[in-house]
Amino acid sequence: MILIPHIANANGNLEKFSERIQNAVKRAESIVVPRLEISRQVDISFAAIPQFLIPEDHIGGRTYTSEYIQISVDPSSEDIHEDTFFEMIVHELAHAARWAKNDEWMNTLFDGIINEGLATAFEEEMVQDSKIQQPQFFLKTVSLRTDADNEKILASLWEELGDKSYDYGAIFFDGKDNLPRWAGYSLGLYLVKKYLKLNEKPLKDALTDRYSDFRVALK
Repeated sequence: MILIPHIANANGNLEKFSERIQNAVKRAESIVVPRLEISRQVDISFAAIPQFLIPEDHIGGRTYTSEYIQISVDPSSEDIHEDTFFEMIVHELAHAARWAKNDEWMNTLFDGIINEGLATAFEEEMVQDSKIQQPQFFLKTVSLRTDADNEKILASLWEELGDKSYDYGAIFFDGKDNLPRWAGYSLGLYLVKKYLKLNEKPLKDALTDRYSDFRVALK
């Protein structure tokens, strides 16, 4: 078994999600692991912690290393679907798979945008392939932004793309001024898709390309 789930359930507040979590992990094991050619074991921890939660989806995630993923779960919710757990795992596994084969640091805002764009593109691809009817609110929001919307975001962030210090919360999560919520994710998705089209390659083959390679999508 490649994916090792750990449910932090000492007080029983995640018990109602246990079966859904286990099923989602099994789906990822059978579908995502071979597609991403993940060969090393990955610990996935599920815990009732507030960090990184998407309020509308009642779930959030972060990948710390190629072998450790943290999934945050809102224990007050009653309706987190198995598909939602699967989708979150998919996104984070894309990060883990990349770092297992390319441990390049994210030095600039542009690097962070591409990093999240790759994971979001893979999440979108798996949602479509798995015929998930109700994708996360997060994915629906960023996927529905038009090229024009993303070009406006790009124009707003153009001068900051090379910065090593930037407002991560505003750019990737909350938004500010003329930046919409999750601007960094949707811009990343847009640039990754442009890159794939320019290079005529599938996402799986581009997942470990260097961040600098994606700069052709800025032209």
